[in-house]
Amino acid sequence: MHVHLPKPLHGWRAFVGEIGIIVIGVLIALGAEQVLEAIHWRREAEATRNALNMEAADNLQAAVTRTQLQPCVDQRLREIAIIFADHAAGRPIHIQASVGRPVSYFGSTDAWQVEVASQALSHMPLDEKLALSTAFSNYENMNSVLRLEQNAWLRLDVLNGPDRLEAGDWPPLRQAYAEAQSFSARLQIITGDILATQTLGQRPKQLEDQPAAANAAVKQFCEPMLVKSSPQ
Repeated sequence: MHVHLPKPLHGWRAFVGEIGIIVIGVLIALGAEQVLEAIHWRREAEATRNALNMEAADNLQAAVTRTQLQPCVDQRLREIAIIFADHAAGRPIHIQASVGRPVSYFGSTDAWQVEVASQALSHMPLDEKLALSTAFSNYENMNSVLRLEQNAWLRLDVLNGPDRLEAGDWPPLRQAYAEAQSFSARLQIITGDILATQTLGQRPKQLEDQPAAANAAVKQFCEPMLVKSSPQ
């Protein structure tokens, strides 16, 4: 039995040439698509890099702000320790200002959260991705500890009226004080690390004038709380 293959109208050579033209055209189209996709992701990566650099500067400013306030935090913690010592010794406690709390500035990590869910990061060099991941992990850690610290200081606020406190009120206050001390120590380590190694080549964001209420809160927190320090 003989199988008769259909012959191209213009011969096999012409047919193969036409197939070759089609294949080359497809390859060119695919190559062009890849080039366009590469350009697209290059632009996306650059936009992502710019957004994250802005957030890095914001978080650096948060770290700077906390570092500048640290002497006031240390002073207030020492004053609270004096209050506990005076209470334990039965000495009168004379307060001239409220306990207050550290005025915290929280850096933004919104862009990082968005980009983690996108594909732009995957188109960046590995070393850059690792640097960004490490930096923003530290930024988020700082913000988390700042929030925990705020909670501890809010619980210490009842020290504004020590004469109204009962015996059962003091143990929780000592626990809050211990937490405030711990968070303060952790923040010194975290902010120091951020400012030393997690800058991503950025400078702290230049803040505009702070609201009057924020400036007043910082001023109040940095003023002495006790009329006269008592010996511990």
